[in-house]
Amino acid sequence: MASPGDGQSPSEALSPRHMSPLAADSLSSQATDDGATCSINESLKEYPFHFNRRYHKYREGSYPFPNDDQEQERMNTQFILIKQAQGSRLFFAPVQDARNILDVGTGTGIWAIALADSEQFPDAKITGIDLSPIQQESVPDNVFFEMQDCSDTDWLRPLGSLDFIYTQSLFGSLQDYAQYLITARKYLVPGSGWIECCETDSKPRCDDGSMPGAESESEDDEDQEDSPRHRRRTDSKTLTNNVRKPHEQVYAYQRWSEWMDYASKKQGRPMRIAKQVRKWMIAAGYVDVHLIVTKLPIGSWPKDKKLKAVGRRWGNLISDTLPAASYKTFNDTLGMSRDQIEVFLAEVRQSLTNRSIHAYLKNYTVYGRRPSSDEEKAMGRMAPPPPPPAKASRTQ
Repeated sequence: MASPGDGQSPSEALSPRHMSPLAADSLSSQATDDGATCSINESLKEYPFHFNRRYHKYREGSYPFPNDDQEQERMNTQFILIKQAQGSRLFFAPVQDARNILDVGTGTGIWAIALADSEQFPDAKITGIDLSPIQQESVPDNVFFEMQDCSDTDWLRPLGSLDFIYTQSLFGSLQDYAQYLITARKYLVPGSGWIECCETDSKPRCDDGSMPGAESESEDDEDQEDSPRHRRRTDSKTLTNNVRKPHEQVYAYQRWSEWMDYASKKQGRPMRIAKQVRKWMIAAGYVDVHLIVTKLPIGSWPKDKKLKAVGRRWGNLISDTLPAASYKTFNDTLGMSRDQIEVFLAEVRQSLTNRSIHAYLKNYTVYGRRPSSDEEKAMGRMAPPPPPPAKASRTQ
C-alpha cells in the first residue's frame, strides 16, 4: 500500500474516468433568474490576449500568468518537479479518512487527479476550483471541477464540511493570503480538518558564495523583507538602474526576481509570500502547524543525481516561464517595451545555464489543523460566526 501522501502521476491512472462537468455554482450569487448564468458561462472562454498569450476571462487580471496550452504544460511540469523534490509525496498533512477534499487553484487539475489515482481516499469527493475552465474532461469518477475565486469569503459550500484543503503555487494570485487562510478555516471540519499550502519563494539563494550579488542573510533576516534596507533595494529607480549593471555584479536571475517582487507588490498581489504562510496560519487560529522546507536547485550543478535531474528541469522551466511572467507584468508596472524586456531576459536565460553559480529556490510546505470547539475555547478563541441569514426578496 502507498504511504500517506504518496501518489502516482496521471499517466499511471488506475481509477475509472468520467466526463466531469464544469459546475457554475460559484457564479450563482452573481446571476439572476433571467439567464445571466448562461450568458456568463458563454463568455468564459472569450479569453483576452496579451503579447500573443492567452489569459483567463473570469475575474480578469486576478492571475498573473496565461492559461493557454503552453502555460498548462508549465504548471504540470512544476507540479511533477516539486513532487519529485518532496520524495514523490502528494501531501504531508496527517489526513485520515477524508470524504470531502478541496484543491484550491487546481490549474489543470493534475493534483486532484493524481490524488484520486493514488486511491488513498477512495470514498472522497475531490473538488478542484479555479478561475479558468482548462481542466481535462476525462477524470476519475470522484473528481469534479468548479469555477470559483478563492479570494471570495463565501465559498458557497457548507461550513465545517471539508476534511482537507490543499493549495499549491498561489503566489502572485492573492491580494491577501492571510485572509484566504482565515476563510479556509471556517470550511474545515472542526478538530480534524487539515489545510496544506505549498508555495515556492522566487528569491534565489546560495550556500557557498558562488552567486554574484548575493547578500549575507540568516533565516531570521528573511522575514524582514519590509525593512527599509529591502525597500531601498527594490524601489523602482534602483530596479531600473540595475539593468545597466554588468552581469558579473548581480546574478541576472536574482535581478529578475527582484523586479518581479517589486512589480507584483505594485499590482497588489505579492509573489514572495512563501515564508510568511506559517505565521499567517498560526495567526488564523490553526494548531499543529508544521513547516517543511525543500531546496529546488536551479540548474544541473548538484552532485546528487536526483537533484541534478530536478535542477536541470527546474532551470529549463524557469527559462521557459520568463516570457509569460515578464512581458505583461514588466510592461504594465515598469513601462518596459517588449524589446527591452527581451534583451534583459536573454541575460537572465544565460545566467540560468551557468553551472558555476550554485543557486536554488526554497519551497515552503505548511500544514495545520482546525482546532475543535473545545480547543478553541481553551485557546480563548471563538469559532468563526455563521454567515448572516439571507435577506428575503421583496415581491413586486
